[in-house]
Amino acid sequence: MSNTLEQLRRQFATPCPSLSAVREQYFTHIRTDRYLLREIKAGRIQLVIKRLHCSARAKPVVYLHDLAEYLDAQATKQAA
Repeated sequence: MSNTLEQLRRQFATPCPSLSAVREQYFTHIRTDRYLLREIKAGRIQLVIKRLHCSARAKPVVYLHDLAEYLDAQATKQAA
């Protein structure tokens, strides 16, 4: 049985997909990246967001290992 990180590596062609790609795949109920970022910053969604460089214009990305941890935590929370 594959673990979550291995499945994500097969799903995405990059180790750090854009926030938009992650939102479209896993947060289909959220329509905009701006709203998703607001939920993350408010602590309602425990997902780690990074930028590939320090520019304000740099697109936010999610590293696959962080996404895997988030998904596993959500599965554990739902099982409890």
